[in-house]
Amino acid sequence: MEYLSKYRLLFFLSFLLLYQLNASGQTREGTVRIESSAHIDEMVAQKKDYNKTVETFQGYKIQIYYGSEKECYEIKDEFSSLFPDIATSIIFSTPQWKLQVGNFRTRLEADHEMVNIKKEYPAAIVLATEIEMK
Repeated sequence: MEYLSKYRLLFFLSFLLLYQLNASGQTREGTVRIESSAHIDEMVAQKKDYNKTVETFQGYKIQIYYGSEKECYEIKDEFSSLFPDIATSIIFSTPQWKLQVGNFRTRLEADHEMVNIKKEYPAAIVLATEIEMK
């Protein structure tokens, strides 16, 4: 029995020593140097130039109405008075008119604004669609 306890003690002390060495090895500081080729820099510059020419990209809008033309324009005016800072757009898709609001880059932004809009327009839904760049 005493024989086993000596091995346990030896094992435990070895474990503590190795653990301490491992922990101290992870606290070293250094510097990182990133090198990139001229070809990569050129490609990044081309991508930036291309992005300046793009006027739309995939984003999200909130659709608050789907129905007749007359009612669509009435709801648009009502919405604009309640939420003057949110852009509106009317889309005709045979045979219905749609009122979509906002230009949200992420679903999270759209869902955040949806909380406020749902109070006035409970049937509102978030749609993935092309939005205009600002």
